[in-house]
Amino acid sequence: MNKTNKYATWGQWIFAILIVSILATIYAAQTGLTRAETGLTVLLFACAAISIILSLGLLALLLQANKALKENEQEVIRLQQRESDHLQKKQQIVSETGQHTEIFKVDEALERIMPAAGTHFNSAAACAEKLLQNIAKELDIVQGLVFVLNDADQQFHISGEYAYYSEEQPRSFPLGETLSGQVAKNRQLLNVKKMPDGYITVLSGLGKSNPHHLVIAPIVYNDESIGVMELASFKPFGENEEILIRQICESTANLLNELRSLS
Repeated sequence: MNKTNKYATWGQWIFAILIVSILATIYAAQTGLTRAETGLTVLLFACAAISIILSLGLLALLLQANKALKENEQEVIRLQQRESDHLQKKQQIVSETGQHTEIFKVDEALERIMPAAGTHFNSAAACAEKLLQNIAKELDIVQGLVFVLNDADQQFHISGEYAYYSEEQPRSFPLGETLSGQVAKNRQLLNVKKMPDGYITVLSGLGKSNPHHLVIAPIVYNDESIGVMELASFKPFGENEEILIRQICESTANLLNELRSLS
């Protein structure tokens, strides 16, 4: 920009000299001068010619400088756009990497929770209780229940318990009744993020306490709910925990269906 201003100033001076030279030449031609004066006129005309040549040269320089300035501006814009694209791509890679890491951790947790291949269970209750114990280690649940469908009366009966405290056994329920029955009917996980006090009670050596977070998940086999899992915690269940619980139920469905048919 400074060079352009400098060239413009030079152009103004040369243009002024050019005008003066042309005017002097015209005046000499019209007034009829002596030989000496005529020689001076020729000199002025030569100066005018030189001024024209210099003006054309300066004009070329100005055009070249202006072109270079525009190219520099365009290059700056390209660099800024390239930097912006690079930053967006980097953020996308970080986001995708984080997402893959989370999914990988869910797969690792699922492997630790599910019984090893070839593990033998004598009943659905034994399988359910082992599953709840493993889930408690991984998700810090403070209470868990697994209900299994009885084909004879079409009721979901308690099959496995973890840290359940009550003088009465958990009540059975049919499809569509109570929160658990509705989850079985809809075949959709339910994440209750604020349970009222007293809804669930956990007993420990320190006394009684009430967890406020509950997940109820259906165990579906061949598009039919054959079981329901209830998990309570003092901490909220996030999206990754929901994914993990769904995968646990999907992985358990086939084994649980075989075991309940033996009962």
